[in-house]
Amino acid sequence: MKQHWFLSSLALAALAVVSVFAAQAAPPWHHGAAKSTLNVSTYPPNIQHGFRVFAGKCSECHALSLSLNVSRSEAGWTQEVRRMQDMASSHIDDREAGEIAKFLAYYDTHQPDEQNGADSAAGVPSGRDLFDKLSCSACHSIAGAGNTSFPLDGIGSRRTASELKKQILSPVAGSAMPATTASQTEIDSLISYLVTLKSR
Repeated sequence: MKQHWFLSSLALAALAVVSVFAAQAAPPWHHGAAKSTLNVSTYPPNIQHGFRVFAGKCSECHALSLSLNVSRSEAGWTQEVRRMQDMASSHIDDREAGEIAKFLAYYDTHQPDEQNGADSAAGVPSGRDLFDKLSCSACHSIAGAGNTSFPLDGIGSRRTASELKKQILSPVAGSAMPATTASQTEIDSLISYLVTLKSR
């Protein structure tokens, strides 16, 4: 009887040890569910492709929602994806790594936020939507989308809201910045979005 009790106790102890090691070995990203719906139909074609690569490759190891809830610069995402790529379980090549990083950086600066949601609820397009509606991307880019000659990534760390407003309303003489036809409300909404583009 004592021998049976001893063997049972030994088996339970061994099972507990195995469980601890299994928990430590498992990737820490399996907590939380992936976003089941993400409308990327309005994203540029290359970013939509990057999303498909992201969804196909990154879901092999962890819940996609965890990546989408983290904020990084494009350089930060590139570094993070490279780190994932270096893992033994990774099946991501260099081209795919670049596409994934570009999608994540684009999503990071184009996901809904409280300010833009409030603007839309009031019947005013969000600042992010106004960036496209007012053809700002013809001269500027955000997260690699648009004219990369004049990127606006991190503009919120370099300019205040009042400085941006002055630059939009009164462009420097001789600059390529055109006079705007946007309403005051639209300009305020656009600036509210631009100031969120911080350097990280």
